[in-house]
Amino acid sequence: MTMNLPVDRPPDSSWSYPERNLWAAARDGVTWLSGPVSERGASRAFRIALHMGGRRVHERRLAMREHPIGRRLLDERPDLCAVLNDMQALAAMPEGSLGRAFHTFMDHPDTIPGYMLSGLIYRDDWFDSVPMDEELRWAFERWIQTHDLMHVVSGYGADLAGEGLNIYFTGGYNLGISWRATFWSPFGLAPRLMRPSIRRRRWLGYLREAWERGNAARLHLPFESVPWEDLLPQPLPAARATLGLPPLADPGMNSAEWTDVSFFTRTFLASNVDPESVRGVKAAVEVGVPLKELMRSNSETRSRVERLALDGAGADVLLEELAV
Repeated sequence: MTMNLPVDRPPDSSWSYPERNLWAAARDGVTWLSGPVSERGASRAFRIALHMGGRRVHERRLAMREHPIGRRLLDERPDLCAVLNDMQALAAMPEGSLGRAFHTFMDHPDTIPGYMLSGLIYRDDWFDSVPMDEELRWAFERWIQTHDLMHVVSGYGADLAGEGLNIYFTGGYNLGISWRATFWSPFGLAPRLMRPSIRRRRWLGYLREAWERGNAARLHLPFESVPWEDLLPQPLPAARATLGLPPLADPGMNSAEWTDVSFFTRTFLASNVDPESVRGVKAAVEVGVPLKELMRSNSETRSRVERLALDGAGADVLLEELAV
């Protein structure tokens, strides 16, 4: 593993990182579980990661510094969010590439873009108030932009069961935490409360496999040091090979075919997302409105920008509205 590396030199005086706060993580975990697909709930997801991480978030950055690719990324600081939001460039990538597969995944009209969820961290200026140096802030922002990429590389769908599998995959891959820590985390609890229409034992086996595949990939090439910009034009199988990602034990598995009518799913995971708002955010971002500025705006301004974007307004008009 690349985490928890010993620091063999005095810490740089410019380094700062958030303190671990398990109480805050538990509090935000309850809010997240009360409505994971609502904006209020989803906005807590990345707060939980920071609260639970504490110094470990800093150690993940240190691991990047020890890896040749990670060090290059930290020095150059490319804008992954901008790359993943450029739908025209993604659509122009080679057939069968990771980038084209990502475009297909994102281009579905019912898809809630991961950048919309990750962008919720900027609401209420909360993220800006967290003490961390600029290098770590850039790194953490990069890490949280990859939710949809994880679906594409892992092969787990955007249906509810697929989301549950993706949570366990990212526990092993993105976060680099143990099976036990994933299983008992607020994120791991939600999939365990689901009841897909397959036997319980089989479902738990799929969750375990998802974590193991993520963990195997992390041991091969740490998540923090993946040069996603370089992998996007590559054939999807080649990108998966670069990541060291084991194939699915059951390639024909299709979680979208599983039904789930459990109390948890009906009560907490029922769709309560405003599809008009989702389309508005997509339209604004795709014409060039910076996601951070849109998410930092108040609800009234954001609603106006979304409506204008759906009416076909260009970036100049939308940016002017944001500045009001």
